[in-house]
Amino acid sequence: MLRTLSAPQTPRPESEKLIKLKIIQEQAGHSWASTTAAYTTVGADARNRMLRSALSRAYEADSGGGDGGR
Repeated sequence: MLRTLSAPQTPRPESEKLIKLKIIQEQAGHSWASTTAAYTTVGADARNRMLRSALSRAYEADSGGGDGGR
């Protein structure tokens, strides 16, 4: 017989996100969830800067920067 888990045993991803946010909020001592939410996301600009930086380092390493010129 196939058994399914009930809702309390399988929280939805949205619910898990809210639970984690509440835990972080309590640990940080913030009164408002919106204050904590600012720390849980990365903006598009920051993400693009980090990606460009990582790709440029990888490209420099691959193009012979420090490995004897291949």
